[in-house]
Amino acid sequence: MLFDEIGQIIFNNEIVANASDFNMGIEVETIRIDSAGRLTNEPYPKALGNQRKNHFIKTDVYQIQSEVITPTARKSLDAMHYLMALNDTLRNALEPNELLWPLSMPPILPKDKKSIPIANVEPKQKAYYEKWIETRSDTQGIPVGVHLNVSINDDVLKTVWESEKDKFGSYADFVNYIYIKISQGFVYYRWLITYLFGNSPIAEKNFFESDQDQPQRPVRSIRSSNYGLTSDVKKDYRSVKDYVNNLETNIKEGHLFSEAEYHASVRIKSVHGDLTNMVKNGADYIELRMLDLDPTTALGVRTSAIRFFRILLSYFMMTPMMTTPDKINLKLAQGIAMNEVVSLESPTQQTIYHHEAQTFLDQLQMFGATIQWGPEYQEILDTMQDRLDNPRLTPAATLCDHEVDGSLMSYGLAVANRYQNRAHENPNPFTGFEEKPDMNADELRQRLFGVMGKPENYKGQ
Repeated sequence: MLFDEIGQIIFNNEIVANASDFNMGIEVETIRIDSAGRLTNEPYPKALGNQRKNHFIKTDVYQIQSEVITPTARKSLDAMHYLMALNDTLRNALEPNELLWPLSMPPILPKDKKSIPIANVEPKQKAYYEKWIETRSDTQGIPVGVHLNVSINDDVLKTVWESEKDKFGSYADFVNYIYIKISQGFVYYRWLITYLFGNSPIAEKNFFESDQDQPQRPVRSIRSSNYGLTSDVKKDYRSVKDYVNNLETNIKEGHLFSEAEYHASVRIKSVHGDLTNMVKNGADYIELRMLDLDPTTALGVRTSAIRFFRILLSYFMMTPMMTTPDKINLKLAQGIAMNEVVSLESPTQQTIYHHEAQTFLDQLQMFGATIQWGPEYQEILDTMQDRLDNPRLTPAATLCDHEVDGSLMSYGLAVANRYQNRAHENPNPFTGFEEKPDMNADELRQRLFGVMGKPENYKGQ
């Protein structure tokens, strides 16, 4: 049986198309550099207004890290339109000698990492960053990537709820059940995502100390491995309640400063940021934090990657839970261990989990045939099949083709310059943040797209 009850209801009600277009917000982090490929010394771009007020282009832990955060869009493709406009806005706001580094792993770093300034944020946030950096290796917080914030269409949830009412104590329990099911799928299959999209094969000079433990040859994804930003905290995805209890216990026992420090590949979130509330009122969305930057596009992420994630989201939502709640953490621990192996495999080698990967892609193929998806989804799956059959087609392997003497500096700079020059060709770059940095999503939508091409308005809870 392919679908579980939830999937069957979605299928029978003919709301598959609606169900598989998730509300989405995209966050893309990049590193600002100067024209020689060193970390920039410039402050937050003046043309973006006050960095503490701008909701859409922020600074991450370090002052050199710019983060573009799109508003949540009703359709995932609309989120990409926002991303394109905001990416262009950021590029046009940079100083003449600045560029955006296109890779997840940083360019050559200064010998003294303490010289990299922490973000100029509110004092409380800054104190948190300082404390956070002290507990990490010097470079763990520097690699950057892409996060997808995803929620299920409300009408879909309500339709399914009508049929499933008698099986759950409350609407919140039902919503939490669906989100935990999807989360489990992504936590387990992260190893496959690392294989298909991993894109941080090497570290430049000074990322590792010479005597430090480090990969001795190119790998699929340093950022997705234990050398990247990980959380040693035990994971618990049996239910949203267990997820929340686990985080609260770790915060209480001092293993985590706050929920924000839980650097897992999947985070279950509430709009109000209140964990306890989430058990009672239901999760609002999940954050998927597993994509390296894609240097083959100025945006850092391609629509094809977003489409593949939508296939996975639909599949995990509509098919049975992987295993019973009492066994799930064991199963996920196995998936997490597999991800470590895949992250550190040579990019040009077949993965040792080739058989499991093939079985899963076959299941996705079968799922797609059943829900009758369109040609654009079939194309994505064909691309993923090609990457599985031929590891040289994976992003990490193609990136290694540009390596010169163990470095990607010349490639990174060439690409950064190309994207920057292209942004400067925009005859009317958006400049609205300078006088109004704190505009909200509605104003931004209006200003960027006007009345005509505006994405459908997203009404969050």
